[in-house]
Parts: sequence; structure tokens; C-alpha cells
Amino acid sequence: MKKIPNIPMANPYVGEEEAMAVYKTIKSGWLSMGPKVEEFENSFAKLVGAKYAIATNNGTTALHVALIAAGIKDGDEVLIPDITFASTANVVMYERAIPILVDCDPKTYNISLKDLERKITKKTKAIMPVDMNGMPVDYDAIISIAEKYNLKVIADSAESLGAVYKGKRVGSIAPLHTFSFFPNKNMTTGEGGMITTDDAKLAKTLSQLRNMGQDYRYHHIHLGFNYRMTEIAASIGIEQMKKLSDITIDKERIVKNYDEGLMNQLGISLPYVPNYVDKHAWYMYTVSLDDNINRDEVASELSKFGIETRTSFPPIHTQPYYSDRFKVDKKNHITSYNAWKSLLNLPMWVGLSEQQQTYIIDKLINIVKAKL
Repeated sequence: MKKIPNIPMANPYVGEEEAMAVYKTIKSGWLSMGPKVEEFENSFAKLVGAKYAIATNNGTTALHVALIAAGIKDGDEVLIPDITFASTANVVMYERAIPILVDCDPKTYNISLKDLERKITKKTKAIMPVDMNGMPVDYDAIISIAEKYNLKVIADSAESLGAVYKGKRVGSIAPLHTFSFFPNKNMTTGEGGMITTDDAKLAKTLSQLRNMGQDYRYHHIHLGFNYRMTEIAASIGIEQMKKLSDITIDKERIVKNYDEGLMNQLGISLPYVPNYVDKHAWYMYTVSLDDNINRDEVASELSKFGIETRTSFPPIHTQPYYSDRFKVDKKNHITSYNAWKSLLNLPMWVGLSEQQQTYIIDKLINIVKAKL
């Protein structure tokens, strides 16, 4: 009997360098936030072209303190994309603000600019766009809308480290960017997050908020949080940054193979990349299946061949916590729902071999053909 391969959706690119860095940090005796975190922050700021970088213990906490530093309060409305991970909506609720769901653009899956402007009210205080699957949003357009209505912009760039928009690296465009270093991201610290900004006052506030609201030891000037990154996580991050260029290059190789193998295949649409994107981060490689094809059935059949896939984040309006509280009318989010139900994320990680990709491509094509 032929053995079925096991091809995971993601696989962290870590090795001896990270292990040795962790070992040295442990041997140093300094494990809580200290010099390694500071080194990581300084190196990361240079990497993305920002003046300041503030590390936290995960991407959600980075987003949370960024929202607070931007001044979002109880009752404020924050515009977020309907298709995103729950963290984007959750952090708004942490501050008793109101997440207003904006439909996605059916081609990019990023936030719809038309629906965005339609949903601005007197209570709207901020826009929180998300770079879905590693592709930058149209930052110029979003910042222009924000300036027109005097709104804050907090960019959820959790998935787009390494991306470039109109010559600018993501992390140096919006007033605030947040990143995640979860194991399936382009670089990881196990768990971890980062906020970047060019605003010195914001940077100072963010540093205080993530460290129990202290401006110096035992002197608390904010209601703060224990969102500190550990020295162990930072030591991993420092080594991961050295590999980011290689990670990006290998992901581009994988994308090229998928594009060539799936091009012009009936029932399958390749990822759309707008002209304003100079470099896609390729956190995920996402295909869209025709409306008459059941995406979940395709994913299930691929799993029988040992191929793990993801069906992307279900729209926030479908989540019981949000649909029950806000009495969401699904008819107002049909664009997001229809886009989501066709999306399929294929395995995407450094070291994915051409043989494995050929196997994935062949199985996907054959399964889809049988359903046309």
C-alpha cells in the first residue's frame, strides 16, 4: 500500500541558530524583558524603516496597546474588515468601543474602500485595516480617507512583514503598525508582537502601557498591562530577522511554482496582486474556487491525500459572539461571505519541495475537475 505523504499547512523555519541563542540567553540569567528585547526592537525598527519599535508578548497585545495609545475609548466606533482574525475585533471590544464591520474587496480580500467610507459616522474614531494574507492594503487611499474625516489609522500588519507598498516597507507607512510573530508567520518568536511608529510620544506611551503603565520602576501613570516580551523570545527574533530575506526568496519560489502549475485551470483563480504592491509578503497563498464548487469538500478531499489546507478566517459577522451582540444582518455582508466561502489557502512554508508542490497541484486540479 502506497504511503500517504503528510504536507502541513505551515512549518516554522527555525534551527540551531535559534536554539543556541536561547541557550545563551538562559545561561545569562536574564530572562525577563531586558537588553535582548531592546536589541530586537532596534533591529526591527531598522528592518521596516520606522523610527521606533515596541515589542510585546503577542500580536493581539500589540494591537490592543496600539488602540489604547491612539486614544480609542468606550463607545467609539472603529472600522475593521469583516474578513480578519478575531483579534482585530476583540481588541476593540476590550476597550468597550464598537467594531464596525466593513465588507472586503472581492479581488484583494482586503478592506473595501467604498464600503469603508459609507460606514463612517460621527462616532467613528479610527480605521484598523488588515494586510490579508501578507498583501498590503491601499495605504495612500486609507490614510487619505482618515485625514478627510480626522480618523486614526492603526494598521494590523500581522501577516505582512517583508511586504513593500509603493516603495515603502510595511511598518513605516501608517502612524501605527502592529505585527505578529506566531509560529506560522514569516518570522517567529514562538509568540510575540511588535508595534512600529515614527511618533516619539506614541512610542513612549506604548512602552509604558506594555510594562504595567510605568514610566519608571514602581511609578504607574497609566492603567497598564503585563504585555512584556521575554528575553528568550527576543533572542529567537534576532536570529529570525537574519533569515527573513532567505524566507522571502523561498516563498517567492513557491508562489512561482503554484502560479505556473495552476494558471488557466478551470474552476481555480490565482491570487490577485494590485499594481501598488511592489512586494507581497506571501504569508498565505490563497486560491479562489468557482461558486459552483464546494470549497469545504475540496479541502476535505485534499486532507485524505495528506495535504493540509486552511479555509481562511470566517467573516467576523458569522461569529456567534458578534452576530448575537450586534444583531448583524448577513445581507449587508454578502460580498465578504461570498468571497470567503470560495477561499482556500495552500501549504506555504520555507523548504516546501517542488515534488511536494507538484503533488499538491495535481491533486487540487483533479479534485476540482471532478466537480466542474
